[in-house]
Amino acid sequence: MTASIGPTRETMQKATGLVHKSPRLLGAGVHTAAPGKDYPPHAHTSWELVYYVRGRITCPVGDDTYDATPGTVLLTPPHTWHAEQSRTGYANRFLQVDAATTHPWPRLCYDDTDHTLRRVFDALVRETDGEIRSLLLAELDLRLKRAAATPPQTPAEQLVAQAEQLFEERFATGLRINQVAADLGISPSGLRAAFARLRNTSPQAALQAVRLRHALAHIRNSTLPLQAVADLTGYHSVSHLTRHVKSATGAPPGALRATGPQR
Repeated sequence: MTASIGPTRETMQKATGLVHKSPRLLGAGVHTAAPGKDYPPHAHTSWELVYYVRGRITCPVGDDTYDATPGTVLLTPPHTWHAEQSRTGYANRFLQVDAATTHPWPRLCYDDTDHTLRRVFDALVRETDGEIRSLLLAELDLRLKRAAATPPQTPAEQLVAQAEQLFEERFATGLRINQVAADLGISPSGLRAAFARLRNTSPQAALQAVRLRHALAHIRNSTLPLQAVADLTGYHSVSHLTRHVKSATGAPPGALRATGPQR
């Protein structure tokens, strides 16, 4: 006589909604808006994943409201009303993804300084091959699950991370710390205090470090004239560029270039 076997673990998981189907990409695109151009309240039958590339936006999502700046990722579950209220002109990358409502993603996370999430979002927007898209979405899924398992950032940590994203996005534009503070809705002194406590440096020094990193890459790996390097990396002049390079490396740009491009 065969013993009776109770419900399997898979059956129980399905009955309680604990099984998460693999995410499937339904659509992807780019959205840009001028200052004051809001996106009205709307809801989807799928998840909407949005990566903000430029601008500052207030985003009501369900019962919560989030402020988004470059590097912010907002993840809205199916059938959840949300909107974008433009505080400046802005641009984003968006994905429509079929996944269980209970899929273990955070509602908000931030990109790292290597722009890891930005690269995956951009690739998913550009890619047309279905197999490659599936691989990219699987990578994004893993990274977002990791973000969900990471302890939430404090407001000060979020502020510093957002400032660092702005440095990476706009280092070549003659960006000033007062502009960054204004975009983040904080005083320059408040931004300096947050950097001093969390990074043991100043926001100006952090911005200069980003400029220097990009300038050195151009100097060592290209034959661009130094004036072009200065223009591309936010330095006022060749002498300004030279002063910072020599202070950081002990050698002028020409000496660094003398050995030829580095692999």
